[in-house]
Amino acid sequence: MTLGTDVAVVGCGAVSTLYYAPALMRLRRGGVVGRITAFDPDAGRAHTFAELVDGKPVGSFDELLELGAGLVIVASPPMLHMAQSIAAMEAGMDVLCEKPLAIGAAQAQAMIDAATRTGTRLSAGYVRRQFPATKAIGDIVRSGLLGEITGVTCFEGGPFAWPVAGPTYFSRSSSGGGVLQDIGTHCLDLLHWWFGAPDRFDYLDDAFGGVEANCLVRLDYPSFRATVRLSRDWAQPNVYRIVGSGGWLAWQVNDPFNYEFQVLGNVPAKVSMMVSDKDDFQQAFVRQIEGALPGGTGGASVTSVPASVSLIERCYADRISMHLPWLAPVEAARAESLAGSR
Repeated sequence: MTLGTDVAVVGCGAVSTLYYAPALMRLRRGGVVGRITAFDPDAGRAHTFAELVDGKPVGSFDELLELGAGLVIVASPPMLHMAQSIAAMEAGMDVLCEKPLAIGAAQAQAMIDAATRTGTRLSAGYVRRQFPATKAIGDIVRSGLLGEITGVTCFEGGPFAWPVAGPTYFSRSSSGGGVLQDIGTHCLDLLHWWFGAPDRFDYLDDAFGGVEANCLVRLDYPSFRATVRLSRDWAQPNVYRIVGSGGWLAWQVNDPFNYEFQVLGNVPAKVSMMVSDKDDFQQAFVRQIEGALPGGTGGASVTSVPASVSLIERCYADRISMHLPWLAPVEAARAESLAGSR
């Protein structure tokens, strides 16, 4: 009997318990994954996660590295991604690092360089690239079926409901930012994947000393503008819409299989990708892990990820404060002074 690949998980918060745990159990039942070890600075979270996957919690990150594994899934707060990923690769293990891959382009490049230096493989956890629908949308855009693209709008977000473990989630020193770093990481990665890098951009947000809850990104391409609105408190339609000279396409955020499109002169159609009855949102995490395992096809190519990581870094550096008309002049002045202190 062939044993599956041992997997170690670093960081046992919501993304690990809600998504990686069930995906790992599917792979364990299929004989793809073997022993699972887990570490989190909060020992209670590590034990909870280990129970979900019938695994073993360990008391330190160093202990996890000493036990060894074929793959380390790094799902810690973003500020730890670079150091933990590089340490795992230097210990000879492949790494699947959750989004955002890193805080800034320099960290991302250091991780890529470490993979090259150590002969290990680094994969990026941008799970939306694993959806059949997003892959098909990229193919449609590149095929020219919609004609010349004339406009893109991405509206995403809503009242914040993610089950965070504590207030550090809203700390720039831990997370690297607010809604742009969180949801925007997915959005800008998809736009880079589908269209490449924009010629120019501008960025506005409502952060006044802390992290932003709302932001607006405008990306200018040669023939169109992509407008991205993200929010943690405003109920958004959660739809991406791509308009071209020959038709349009609309995708509901996080729908793995369905999108709508119309080629001019034809009736609008809702497309449902042909997938296995066993395929679902969770299966995207299964595919992501499978691709990152030794011998797999790889997750999101890390060579394409730094472009969106760099764009987020540049957005924060060049930010403009959103106009908030409900603030009195003295309040607006105070807000601007706080924004400048970040």
